[in-house]
Amino acid sequence: MIDEIFKDVFKRRSFILGVGKGILLTGLLGRLIHLQIFNRDHYRTLSDRNRIQTRLIAPPRGQIVDCTGKTLAMNQNVYRCLITPDPTFDIANEIPILQSLLNLSDYQADELKKQLMQQSKIASVVKESLTWDEMAALQLKFPDLPGLLIEKAQVRQYVSPQSLCHLVGYVAQASQKDLDDYKLAPIPGLRIGKNGLEKKFQCLLDGEPGMQRVEVNARRRIVRVIDHTPPKVGQDLHLTLNLELQEQVAQTLSQHRSAAAIIMNVKSGAIKAMASHPGYDSNMFVKGIQNSDWKNLLRHADKPLTNKTLTGQYSPGSTFKMVVALAALKEGLIDPKNQVHCPGHYDLGKHRFHCWTWKIGGHGAVNLESAIAKSCDVYFYHVAIQLGALKISEMASRLGFGELTGIELFGEKKGLIPTLEWAKFRKGFFTQKGQAINMSIGQGVILSTPLQLVRMMAMLVNGGKIIKPHLVATETFEPVKYIEGIEQSWLALMHQGMAGCVNQPGGTAYGARPPNPDEWSFGGKTGSTQVSRITMQQRNDGSYADLPYHLKDHALFVGFAPLENPKHAVAVIVEHGMSGGRVASPIGRDILTAARDIDV
Repeated sequence: MIDEIFKDVFKRRSFILGVGKGILLTGLLGRLIHLQIFNRDHYRTLSDRNRIQTRLIAPPRGQIVDCTGKTLAMNQNVYRCLITPDPTFDIANEIPILQSLLNLSDYQADELKKQLMQQSKIASVVKESLTWDEMAALQLKFPDLPGLLIEKAQVRQYVSPQSLCHLVGYVAQASQKDLDDYKLAPIPGLRIGKNGLEKKFQCLLDGEPGMQRVEVNARRRIVRVIDHTPPKVGQDLHLTLNLELQEQVAQTLSQHRSAAAIIMNVKSGAIKAMASHPGYDSNMFVKGIQNSDWKNLLRHADKPLTNKTLTGQYSPGSTFKMVVALAALKEGLIDPKNQVHCPGHYDLGKHRFHCWTWKIGGHGAVNLESAIAKSCDVYFYHVAIQLGALKISEMASRLGFGELTGIELFGEKKGLIPTLEWAKFRKGFFTQKGQAINMSIGQGVILSTPLQLVRMMAMLVNGGKIIKPHLVATETFEPVKYIEGIEQSWLALMHQGMAGCVNQPGGTAYGARPPNPDEWSFGGKTGSTQVSRITMQQRNDGSYADLPYHLKDHALFVGFAPLENPKHAVAVIVEHGMSGGRVASPIGRDILTAARDIDV
């Protein structure tokens, strides 16, 4: 009896358990059918998203080359370390490991943390240009660092970065604003032009990105490449510059604390060299400049980040005297043969304006040609009184002062030439004789850039042809235009005066004449411009020469070569160099000589 009861109970429990198991198995089977059949496409998509990644590949930038085909900016193959987005990556613990393995600075480590904390969907660059030791150390730590990836990439490399930094510029990591402005896709390590020609021609130099689909495992390691579309290389940029001449100009300027120089073809406006000293190593920006280095550049007293050739604005000094002479000739106010007596000063009311030869009693009798050659201030004081400041300004504008040249670089300055519009806020400016006297020797309110000075010189010796300075080689030709209202005979007088400045005893650049002037010579005009007012006591006791560096005169020189059928024009400024004749003109000679020897 008991056995039968036990058997019935067991059968019922077995039945209930069997039914329960059946229900569970049916539920599991139904769920499997639901997941694997009805929702198959959905979960396959989710799986593929985890398993397959689409990666954009940065396009190689086009190269920048000089007029002889030498490369100035190229692409260098390197290995770099990336971190792909991974939720298991522990920022607090694993960033210090990377910092130790790759010798990252605290600043670089902090920047990497910021990128990873933003939870970006694109990979973050940890370090580029890895050494073999660094790659070996990373390989050993791969199991402990999910999302870590080593790949081949390209970085920009600049040839002669110190001499070309202000012209070629540099590339750096693209910011979100850069991506928005240029409508670029976010690519790990993408760099764009930030300065110079790299920035001006960003769209030309930048190519089209490529695309790669890869399969990754659970630790975000690439298992295989599914398909690959290579990027398109950007276009090359061909310049008028000559690298050999550029380096020689930079080397010449480096002998001074702060200086700038430009040499260009007088007929085409093609710039052959353009250097500003001091400069900086543009390769520092490619890999990410250190915060301390950036602050040093910003705080440097001689402004190495500034391109003095087109953003430096200086009083042109006596290099401006040809402008005054042309204005007087146009107005018919002077006869080139008539002489003016220079006693070393000119009195206007109670004010005495000195000539630079005031200590020796002046130049004596000078005409237009000798006044240019010897840089007689008194001669031009007399001219200015007859001419007036407005006529001087009008001629300066015809020669390109007070306006942009249109060169292919950002940041060019206009300088300052007083106009009627400008004078509305300075009542009586053009009626003041003292203003005309100051302007006649390139002082007072006038400001110009070295680029404007070299263009002026080129137009004075190319027959008055208006040219546009340019750095990029082009086959397009603009219609030939000449300076309005300028006669060839007047330009010939300027030519003779500037030839005498270098080649005749008494000329202010006579000390810089070449050793064999019969074989080859050049012409030009010196200038020394005040940056502080000179008191009579300083003039009399000679203490003017002992002023602090920042109060000393700037030294300038503009020149051309050869004397017959000129080919090149040059402009030089040495900040606080004191003497255009002793300091700036030898630099101009050396640059013109180098251009002749290199045959640019």
